[in-house]
Amino acid sequence: MRKSAYILLAAVGMTACNYLEIEPVGQVIPHKTSEFRALLTTGYYAYPFGSARTYTCLLSDEVATIDAGAFLNASEVVPLGYNFTWQYGGQMQEYPYQYFYQSMFYANAVIENIRDADVDDADEPMEQILGEAYALRAYNHFELVNLYGKPYDPQTADSDRGIVLSDHIDIEQSYRPTTVGAVYAHILDDIAQAEQLMSLEKQPDATRNYRFSREALAAFKARVMLYMQRWQEAYDLASALIPKYELLDLNTLGEQTVRPWKAESSEAILALDRPFSYSGGDLMRACLLSQGILGLFDVQNDCRYSYLKKIDISGDEGGSGMSGYGVDRSSSDRISIRAAEMYLIAAEAGSYLPEQLEAARKYLADLGAARLKPEALEARRAEIEAMTAEELRNEVADERAREFLMEGHRWLDLRRTTRPAITKTYDGSSYTLNANDSRYTLPFPQSAIAGNPDLND
Repeated sequence: MRKSAYILLAAVGMTACNYLEIEPVGQVIPHKTSEFRALLTTGYYAYPFGSARTYTCLLSDEVATIDAGAFLNASEVVPLGYNFTWQYGGQMQEYPYQYFYQSMFYANAVIENIRDADVDDADEPMEQILGEAYALRAYNHFELVNLYGKPYDPQTADSDRGIVLSDHIDIEQSYRPTTVGAVYAHILDDIAQAEQLMSLEKQPDATRNYRFSREALAAFKARVMLYMQRWQEAYDLASALIPKYELLDLNTLGEQTVRPWKAESSEAILALDRPFSYSGGDLMRACLLSQGILGLFDVQNDCRYSYLKKIDISGDEGGSGMSGYGVDRSSSDRISIRAAEMYLIAAEAGSYLPEQLEAARKYLADLGAARLKPEALEARRAEIEAMTAEELRNEVADERAREFLMEGHRWLDLRRTTRPAITKTYDGSSYTLNANDSRYTLPFPQSAIAGNPDLND
């Protein structure tokens, strides 16, 4: 085996290593496919599922204000205030960085070494595990480049600064950022490898929905194609998946606990990330939804509005007197890709394809049929049928804001599309993110630069 094997399990010992500063730590080497499955499972859990994409809601226009008096941990207040107002620097709360590379370290360990393993579990083919490793590596690169790289632009991607690629284990390698185009090319290569290897169409139950399957891979690829503005491919992938998943009709759920953003939902395709959670008291009271976002809802007819939780801390000791709304979710919720996203990808991508415009309108209307009260559907369908392609795209953007509220899509959607100006008020001062502002791309964290000065190259 390669020299990478000698550092693997510090990995099997499950120590938290900084992938860009790995030291050889012994020679505990996996030999069986079951051991490589355990290794890849650690890679899934190393992925920063609870604090990466979802916490970008503080950057977007979703959150109106944060209440310092509502945080249980006072040390969080000042750094998050800097995030909230786009004051990037040493005082901001760092978004995850090294955890993505830790997750890819485990994926790379599987990719580089599993072919030499002994198959000891017929239910876990080596090819499936290897395919998942390629998919997990692609997913990590995609999230990283959409936090720390410039938004994908077909005209400039090959020169725009991206991120450091992690395509193999080499402790002596120099890690310098490559271009956005190179990162996306690598993502597509990894997806292609995974497509050739994986055989499992769908994970058998919610407990394994954090793992990739062929359908989860196709859904992820549809998202990648959307971001790359490859409309036909995005449309084809999303529309092919739609018949395989049942939308939850929010009119009929009542007091049931199943929700679209839960791993056990019939809409769940991949359940790795955690939506922004308000459980535990502090975060629930600390962030209020903006009036701009709330104004997108048809309060009388949109069933999703009932999932908003009224927050009133005007009488709390140390509170700011704020009141408003948040999303009523649990910290145990997990969702990364769900069926509703496929409807909206097909609608958005189809709006750019004249021959699919009618179908695109129907996908948007069909999603509304599962989210709106029956008495509102006829008018909604008529409204959508009258939309031009541009109007349809604008409505899809609003529908994505309603559907994926605080799930980590909004900031990335603004980045990849219009990059509008946003103004916020915090602690008595007003702050503005200008249209097309360079701050739509996060700087590399100070801790990462301190450990790897080549990031500045």
